[in-house]
Amino acid sequence: MKSATAKDLRQKTAVLLDEVRRGQEVVITYRGKSIAVLAPMKKAERKGLNPIGFGMWQDRKEVRSVEKWLRDLRKPRYKR
Repeated sequence: MKSATAKDLRQKTAVLLDEVRRGQEVVITYRGKSIAVLAPMKKAERKGLNPIGFGMWQDRKEVRSVEKWLRDLRKPRYKR
């Protein structure tokens, strides 16, 4: 396991992240004491982004066209 100082982390972030991408853990030290570990994520944690609200209104019949719905919603505010 490699170690790096907090200063190294600040100045050589890209190099340290490359090492983590290659599977190596990096211990971060501050004033000689270990304070953190940079470690690669496990494969189970690498899932793609799953936005919670994506598609939540797709079954609503009154919102078939988002652009039209927003225009109608904002019409009183902008008096168009």
